[in-house]
Amino acid sequence: MIELINRGERLALLPFYQNTDNALLLSGLQGHLGRTFLSKERKSALLMVQGFVFLSGEEDAVFFREAMAACDPGGFLTFSGSNPWLAIAADWGARIEMIRYALDTPVAFDEEKLQGLAAAPEGFEIRAADEALYLACRKTPWCCDAVSAFPDYAAFSRNGYAVMALKNGEIAAACGVYAPADGQWEVEIDTHPAFRRHGLAAACGAKFLLHCIRMEKVPHWDAMTPVSLSLAEKLGFQNPRPYRVVCREGEESIGYFAE
Repeated sequence: MIELINRGERLALLPFYQNTDNALLLSGLQGHLGRTFLSKERKSALLMVQGFVFLSGEEDAVFFREAMAACDPGGFLTFSGSNPWLAIAADWGARIEMIRYALDTPVAFDEEKLQGLAAAPEGFEIRAADEALYLACRKTPWCCDAVSAFPDYAAFSRNGYAVMALKNGEIAAACGVYAPADGQWEVEIDTHPAFRRHGLAAACGAKFLLHCIRMEKVPHWDAMTPVSLSLAEKLGFQNPRPYRVVCREGEESIGYFAE
């Protein structure tokens, strides 16, 4: 098994993930985040970014187990790939079957609609994350993924962005960069269960997308649930395509991931 460390080495994986517009995959391939492995025969590939594992090439259970032993962070993991790869992951322990939805980013968002959605609901404040909010978000399990791609505030302020809805100064919802790629951001939105159905996810998401437009960043959205899919389409993402994944449930509650 070969681990590919830097951006130059990771280009060896391009034949395994051709023509992808998946920002998570691109983040790993471009060396921004994650860990990447190639079988010693150079016929199988595994790429892990955040909680996602992308499997490609010849299905190889021995290689899979070796790679996972090297990079398994614990907790909730989502595996995607061919059905034989998913069977290998299920045998290893990823036995929760789910349907996710890939979506296209529109050529242009409806900025007027986004401006309307971005207004703070009554009783809440919508703010871009400063250092204090970044630190508070990192320490909050249900929303930490909005900033977890960045190890400190300096990295976050250079390469990331997040919007938070506050209730009496406490985070009620957060939208941020789950994974950065060259000129692109994968979107993450989480709402505390006590404050769902208040329009907070739409408000934070709209404000985040308006910032993407200003910064000329291409946002990407991959929906875990029908609720997330509905919100994505409301904000302007298009052409949902369902695909099958398997997941391993860990310490995090799966409910944290519901937008």
